Amino acid sequence: MNKKNIKKIANSFKSDLGKDLRRPRFKKFFYGELLKLQIAEEIVKLRQKRGLTQAGLAKRIKTTQAVVSRIETAQVYPSTDILQRICDKLEVGAKFEFCNVK
Repeated sequence: MNKKNIKKIANSFKSDLGKDLRRPRFKKFFYGELLKLQIAEEIVKLRQKRGLTQAGLAKRIKTTQAVVSRIETAQVYPSTDILQRICDKLEVGAKFEFCNVK
């Protein structure tokens, strides 16, 4: 696949996504999934930066590797309790803010 085709596909995707985001149910679902992905991405980056495996992090936060895996693959929202334990053991804070979804 060449750059021209990739650009055409990307533009088509952006156009379709823009249309889909006008539908309230889709928009709610999309941004919910996006939030899970953002949380997952941050946890993976922090865990890897500390040189920990999923099992190693799980042990530190007193849960199972399967739970960490489900969080890191954005299958579930982590509970605030789990998020706090992750922050404590990785020695970071978490910031949460509301923003307009357009």
